[in-house]
Amino acid sequence: MVTVLELFSGALRMETAAGARARAVIYARGLLDQTLTVSEVRAASDRGRFDNGYRWERTIRDAPEFTDQGDKDLGVQSEITLFEIEVSVLWRQSADREGVYTIRTLRLAPRPAA
Repeated sequence: MVTVLELFSGALRMETAAGARARAVIYARGLLDQTLTVSEVRAASDRGRFDNGYRWERTIRDAPEFTDQGDKDLGVQSEITLFEIEVSVLWRQSADREGVYTIRTLRLAPRPAA
């Protein structure tokens, strides 16, 4: 009987953890989608909180390592650039453990005027 209760308790903990991670994935995807709809992209970093204990961090950075490789050899500067967008959602799993879900993508944009 004790073994059955332990198995049931373990299954409930796994279901709770999976639900928390699923919410983090939904939050991260929503924040990433929101970031991708902005018309003018620029390097930035910000953070915030959702109402139910989840926190988020967003970083947008220039990613010249993806576009400027061949340009240096040819002496040509491209009119476009890539930005790397990284969104992380964090939540408390236990008193000494924090869960993190991170999603990254690249976005093509016009090179900012110098």
